[in-house]
Amino acid sequence: ENTLFAVASNSKAFTVSLLGILVDAGKLRWDDKVVDHLPNFQMFDPYVTREMTVRDLVTHRSGLPTFGGDHIWIGNSLSSDEILARLRHLEPNGLFRSSYHYQNLMFMVAGMVYEKISGEKWGEAVEKHLFKPLGMNRSNTSIRALANDKNVASPHEPRNGKTVPVAYDLLDNVAPAAAVNASVADMSKWMQLHLNNGKVGDLQIISAKVVREMQAIYNPIPISEAAENLYGRKFSGAGMGWFISNYGGYKTVSHGGGMSGMISLQTLIPEADFGVMVVTNYAPDSPTRAITNLILDAFFQPETAEKRNWSAELLEQVNKQHQKSELAENELAAQRIKNTKPSLPLDEYTGTYFDAFSGNAEVRLEKGNLVFDYNPR
Repeated sequence: ENTLFAVASNSKAFTVSLLGILVDAGKLRWDDKVVDHLPNFQMFDPYVTREMTVRDLVTHRSGLPTFGGDHIWIGNSLSSDEILARLRHLEPNGLFRSSYHYQNLMFMVAGMVYEKISGEKWGEAVEKHLFKPLGMNRSNTSIRALANDKNVASPHEPRNGKTVPVAYDLLDNVAPAAAVNASVADMSKWMQLHLNNGKVGDLQIISAKVVREMQAIYNPIPISEAAENLYGRKFSGAGMGWFISNYGGYKTVSHGGGMSGMISLQTLIPEADFGVMVVTNYAPDSPTRAITNLILDAFFQPETAEKRNWSAELLEQVNKQHQKSELAENELAAQRIKNTKPSLPLDEYTGTYFDAFSGNAEVRLEKGNLVFDYNPR
């Protein structure tokens, strides 16, 4: 219960809670324009630049692609300011405020808004305003803090038919989106805060109004036939730092997190004062959802718990997805024209290629083969 795990995107609700503290203090409104706080904020579309609000940042309705831009921060040393400066070159693939596309960079920007208004660094603020009052004494906001801690989970992934340990992802440059490391015991305190209308003991950390606002839907998410059949899902949408849906007749407030070798899922049922946090040090095909559903069934639908094998059902879905991906790869491979050769000598393809958002990519010739080396700087 005290082992530290990277909870990844579960960090997003921490960022929104910090913003909520500013809202409670009258220093911020959810519908403040981002440029009013960050004058150098610029999106691809000038209209979106002018109109983007703090609420837009944290509800996945920017219009940017799902996970769009993630390739320039994963595993490199670009700073948040450097990433922000490139945002204007990242093209949308959806309509502003009319589409759902999961975004990490917008939460990075949300954290920068907090820092600009408060004068505090995001990580220090999380510790001061959230970890310490809640007694989350094991938690931190960077993998750098894990170096001297022996009770830390080791991430694992499948490689060549074997399960092997992998390195933690360094997430400092997009920390407000994904950098919290915590234990299950600490996360239980975090969930209690959001089940108890923002209060711990006699201390009101965030107002009940902010909690309600975080747990409301601002961006509806279409429900697939598979999700409706498998989970009985009736509605789904993005709140602020949370996803809102249903489990049977109950409203659920949840979020997952994923990084190299780790998957987590927290689920709240506010009306039942119930929360469950599942963390695994294995990715990508983690049993977090199956374990969560098994626990929910045991508490709320014991008759269902005896009939359903969530592990088998979800494994079947995972296998279908793998088969679909493999089929798509095979179809692409079949379209390749055989017995062809490059139009030019290989050395004429070498050089440094540049994109205003992505940065530099070098193509070089090694032992008769072209090698691609990407460096966002």
